[in-house]
Amino acid sequence: MSYTSLRIHPAIGIARVGNSEEYYLGPETMAGMDIGKEVTGGLPIKPGTEDTTIMSTDLRDAEGRLKRQAARFRIYQYSFENPDGVESYPTGKGDEVKIGSTVDGKKVKEIIWTVHLANKKANSWQGGSGIDSFQNGNLPSLRNPGFGSDTNDENRLKKLVIDAGPRALAASTGKTVNFDMTTAPSCGDQSAGAISPLPEYPASFPGGDGHIQKPPVYSRAIKSLGAMTSEKSGRLIVLGGYGHACSFDDEGNYSTNAKLDSDVNNNYWLDDTSDGPVTAFLLFEDGSTHAVEGSAWVIAADPAYAPQTANVVSLWDDLYNTWVKQFQLQPEIFCHGEYQSNYKTQFNNDVLPILKAASLQKWNTSLPKIAIDRHDALGKITADWSEYPLMNYIRDPNDNESEQIGTPLMPLSLGDAKKSFLSLTTTQYHLMKQWSEGCYIADAAQPLGQGEALDKTVLFNCLGGRFSPGIEMSFTVRDPILYKQNWSKHSDGGPFRINMQALDYSKANHDKAFLGEGYIPLRQASVQPGDLSKFMALPWHTDYNSCATHLPSPNPGGDLTDENIDAATDLNPDKINTFLYSSWPAQRPVAVYTYQDVVANEGELKTQRFSVRGNGTEAVKNTDAGFNRPAMNVGRYQDRKEFLLNWDRIGIVMQSPAIVPDPNAPKTEIPEDFYLEVASKFECDQSNLVEYWRNTAIDKLYSPSEKK
Repeated sequence: MSYTSLRIHPAIGIARVGNSEEYYLGPETMAGMDIGKEVTGGLPIKPGTEDTTIMSTDLRDAEGRLKRQAARFRIYQYSFENPDGVESYPTGKGDEVKIGSTVDGKKVKEIIWTVHLANKKANSWQGGSGIDSFQNGNLPSLRNPGFGSDTNDENRLKKLVIDAGPRALAASTGKTVNFDMTTAPSCGDQSAGAISPLPEYPASFPGGDGHIQKPPVYSRAIKSLGAMTSEKSGRLIVLGGYGHACSFDDEGNYSTNAKLDSDVNNNYWLDDTSDGPVTAFLLFEDGSTHAVEGSAWVIAADPAYAPQTANVVSLWDDLYNTWVKQFQLQPEIFCHGEYQSNYKTQFNNDVLPILKAASLQKWNTSLPKIAIDRHDALGKITADWSEYPLMNYIRDPNDNESEQIGTPLMPLSLGDAKKSFLSLTTTQYHLMKQWSEGCYIADAAQPLGQGEALDKTVLFNCLGGRFSPGIEMSFTVRDPILYKQNWSKHSDGGPFRINMQALDYSKANHDKAFLGEGYIPLRQASVQPGDLSKFMALPWHTDYNSCATHLPSPNPGGDLTDENIDAATDLNPDKINTFLYSSWPAQRPVAVYTYQDVVANEGELKTQRFSVRGNGTEAVKNTDAGFNRPAMNVGRYQDRKEFLLNWDRIGIVMQSPAIVPDPNAPKTEIPEDFYLEVASKFECDQSNLVEYWRNTAIDKLYSPSEKK
């Protein structure tokens, strides 16, 4: 007797905030990779289409506001001959279930979706210190300690947690259901085959009753976490918030006076990012129902300002590394506590994405010519280059000393919490090492099913490696406790599923907060709405603003101070590391080539500009903010709250074939492999001029007077 398993894909979907009511769909191809089209992968998709990618004119609405990115979810059915068999990964299976499809001989009449969004950041522990801070029962410092020390205290829950509650949607209606203060919560009721209203659900929008004050408005009351709608086929579309940050006072009421004195952990602030579970059931024509066993999760995060340039270590790489090492996902790669030396790396699947990602870094950060040439060469490497000594230049994640060495080792980016420089995951490193030793398959592709490919692709386009605390998801992606662990049973929905807490909405009442403390890393606790984003920066804006370039931390050569600055005049990294490295160049562009500049230069690349470059971005010495040299401030607002007004002005880096030419500009032939910034709303460039990556933080070698 066969068994049919229903699963939602992607297992983790990504929505992104924007200040427009309009939206496009998140990308379903891998950033920077050849997809057999004029443009490489990673571009978002036009709503109402299967896979038609957006153009530069689709980024903003008619008023110039930045469109939101929606997460799109599908249901797939998997048929297994042996219901008690052990599942392997990948299955290579999966047929999409739509309205009108047949499942186990029954025709699907309706799909009922339920999504629950929440934001717990203000009632959480400080982010940025990594998962080690939760070892041995320890906890980092608590955010907003003035509201009490118990994260389950009703006062904290009501005043610090944004809980929109659940919303349900019958897919065939195509309606839009908002996660806002005025829309009533509801949930899918499988026993009744319908949607049930939840009039007693204690939805919570602290500070949501605030009224916008006179401009400039830094604090904006949060009245919504987004919306959900559907396609006619039955697919679900989830939208996030509007990019608002809201400050509050000691009573939890809307305020305009809270300080922004941290890049990551600001008390008395909220933002409208969120996360939560995505569940569904099928309603058949005969009135029966079928629950979808493989539930999903949605995260609403920062905008994607460079969707086609990939991270050398992606969120997928960290997720995959965790599952390979902790859950026996693919024993042929890792088994019995060690990597298998006889596994043949699949070059196109395991190695090429790393090389392509590295080659694209030049479009989002500043590099000297020799580094640009070498990065270009990485993108041209083919499988038969395995004898080239590339591994000599790649930082070894298994070697603590290697993790403390900057150039010439790659990647040329800053590391995770308590690590100076970025390293590949151990799985990435093993797969590359196998290739370098000639143990590889040249052109085979991993046989992923359609749903399995979505799981990978969506997270490949997100930030990994550097979770201090990150952008879409933090260090929790590496915590085995986060996931359902019996994944190989067909009935458990396959791999990568969040260990979602079963929520009994019938117990909701207005007198008591519904959500509690929830998941804590490295402890046995199931996951509630809001738990995946609660360790992220609060608000996200301050972290994004700060993460342009930094000195390594910890600094292998010692920290730069006024006392030891004279000892570093020869710029010898062995004495003291005075070089600034990028934080998240693929996800948070630092230095970009603009479309306007390339047109002005008749198709040539000459000048880079900082992607954040409006009034207030000129680098100055700001000891109070932790920057004791002007050069440490490049590419960011010097006053954090200014970013709250200007995050939507940042342009988007797109490949030239996706850029609609300016009809008022001279006709210019631009190479197809150029990735240029478009749609920037900055009206001036007050930032310091861009220099190559070896920017030194020494005043006398990098002074404002020399930048004029």
